[in-house]
Amino acid sequence: MVLTDASVRRSVAGKRPVLLACLPLLLALSTVFVFGHDLRSHIERSIFHSAHTYHKMTIAANLSLDHNFLMFYRQMLNADGTVSYEPNNRFPIGGQVLIALAILPFGDDLATQLYVARTLMLLCFAATALLAYLCLCRLTHHPWIAATATLLAFSSFYCLFYSDLVHNETGIDLLGVMLTFHGMVIFIREGRFRQLLVKTCIALFLGWHVYALLLPFIALGLVRECRRARSVPFKLKCSLLLRSRYVLLG
Repeated sequence: MVLTDASVRRSVAGKRPVLLACLPLLLALSTVFVFGHDLRSHIERSIFHSAHTYHKMTIAANLSLDHNFLMFYRQMLNADGTVSYEPNNRFPIGGQVLIALAILPFGDDLATQLYVARTLMLLCFAATALLAYLCLCRLTHHPWIAATATLLAFSSFYCLFYSDLVHNETGIDLLGVMLTFHGMVIFIREGRFRQLLVKTCIALFLGWHVYALLLPFIALGLVRECRRARSVPFKLKCSLLLRSRYVLLG
């Protein structure tokens, strides 16, 4: 396809409202970092935050090749001299790896480790909001409506309460879910399947909650494929379904 000057100008003009509506959203998200929580002085924000934060940071600190990347939070020396471990749930290790890499350079400086880990969670929160905005832009074709809806959704009490919680099953996992949803929107709108596969693989590395999004998407996609092939003979219909992109995604 040869792009003319007119088509380039139309493309730039089409992106301009999206970028313009994104500016107030970015400004609002920046307030979470600037005016939100004093991450250095208020190390123990609440009992809930402290319990989950220290639990996940302990798992991240113990995550190493020496223990075959076992996610454990307690190591005990038994009377017979053997060592036993208290393992965590066998979730994908991607979220814990990100936390471990973030706190690794700061050694035993717990205050800085907490600051960096919570900043990582806020970055995941902001990235999730931006992905939600981009999804809504494609679905509604109204950037200002998309920005308003995203701002309202991510200004809720629960989003702001969990935004800096160091927990791979909230901020990091939610980022993976929204990343996959963005891939789904692009796949439905533009047919770009490879991008959906890549984003799904990244999301599955970060956490398991994306299954709640993938399973109904695959099931409904297969139902739609069956309806399209109603007039096709049964054997050919089965062949088409087996070669379906939804089956490959599954």
